[in-house]
Amino acid sequence: MIWPFKKKSNADAAIAVSDDAIQLSCDRWLAYNEQFKFKDSVALQEKIMMFSVPMSEGLKNTFPVLRNSPDAALFLFIAMGVEKSGTHTTQQIEEALGAPLPINR
Repeated sequence: MIWPFKKKSNADAAIAVSDDAIQLSCDRWLAYNEQFKFKDSVALQEKIMMFSVPMSEGLKNTFPVLRNSPDAALFLFIAMGVEKSGTHTTQQIEEALGAPLPINR
């Protein structure tokens, strides 16, 4: 008999919390933008990079299944949260990061 239950992979576990992780990133990005006022000369890329350091830790603390996730996966959730916030267009975010965001949002 084959065991009918397959253990979820780390990727499966991360996908399971992705919507909540993106929403948390969105909410925290909005608060970050409200709290910190940057000069116009500070590029969006710099703002996102500064935000991503504590936000990555926040995601790991809030969602323990993300503790073993690659930094790139966490950064994707953060970037998608920034996009969801509506503070910047998808095009602005993609240009700032030099990479396209996933299409299925």
